[in-house]
Amino acid sequence: MKLQFIGTGTGKTSLKRNHSSILISTSNHNLLIDAGDGISKALLSQNIHYNSINSILFTHYHADHFSGIAPLITQMKLTGRKNKLMIYTHHSLVNPLKYYLNTCYLFNEKLGFKLTIVGFNEEEENKICNEIQFTARINSHITKSEILINNYNYINFVSCSFCFEITSKKIKQSNKRIIYTSDIGSKDDLYLFKDKPADYFITETTHVSLEEIFECYKTQNPKRLFLTHIDDESEIIINEFISKLKPPDQRKFILVFDEYVILD
Repeated sequence: MKLQFIGTGTGKTSLKRNHSSILISTSNHNLLIDAGDGISKALLSQNIHYNSINSILFTHYHADHFSGIAPLITQMKLTGRKNKLMIYTHHSLVNPLKYYLNTCYLFNEKLGFKLTIVGFNEEEENKICNEIQFTARINSHITKSEILINNYNYINFVSCSFCFEITSKKIKQSNKRIIYTSDIGSKDDLYLFKDKPADYFITETTHVSLEEIFECYKTQNPKRLFLTHIDDESEIIINEFISKLKPPDQRKFILVFDEYVILD
C-alpha cells in the first residue's frame, strides 16, 4: 500500500500547499480522496497521470475539496482516457454532482470513457476493489441554520469521515486500517470511529485544537497520527507543539506536507 498526500492545505490558497487531497494506491487500484481547486496541477507536479486514477471519493463539497473535479475530468478527456472512472459520493449528493458536471458540458456521451457515480450511505461497507473498502459516518463539519434551511431547502448539508480497510491478498500482515476525519466540526468528531482501532489516523487541524487532537491520539492510540489541512501560519504553531512532545510521541504525531508518502 502507498499513501500519498497530494494536498495538505486548508481552504485558504497557499503557495506552499495544495488543497486537501490524498491518494491511496494498492497493487491494482488508485483511489483519490477529494479533488479540490487545483487538483489537476497538483497531480501533474507529482508525476501522477490523470488516467492512472481508478476512482475518486468525496468527503464533502466545500470548494477546497470538490471544485477541481470538472477540470480533472476535462484533463482525463483531453489525454484520451479509455478506462472507466468511478466516483463515490454520499447518496444525497449524487444528483447535484451529475448536474454540476453536465453544467460544465461534461456529458458521459462525449467523454470517451465511462463515468459512473455511486452513492454511498453512512454505516454501509462499500467495496471499491478487492483491496479497498470503506465505511462513512456523518460528521458535524457542515451545519445548517434555520435561515439556510429556509432559503436553500434544495441543498443537502452533508460531510463525512471515513474508515478505510486496506487488504493485501498476498501479504496478510500488511492489512491496514486508516481513519480519515476530513474536515470536522468539533472534537467529538475525532471519535466517530472509536470502535475501530486505527493503524493510521489522519486528521485536519483547522477546526479542532492541537490539544484536542493529542488527547484523541493518546486515547485512541493509533500506530501513527498524521496532521493535515494546514495553513502557513499554523505550520509554525504545530511544529512548536510537536517539538515539546516526548520523543516517542514526536515520532508518531506527524505534521505532513504535499508529496509526503507512506509505504507499507
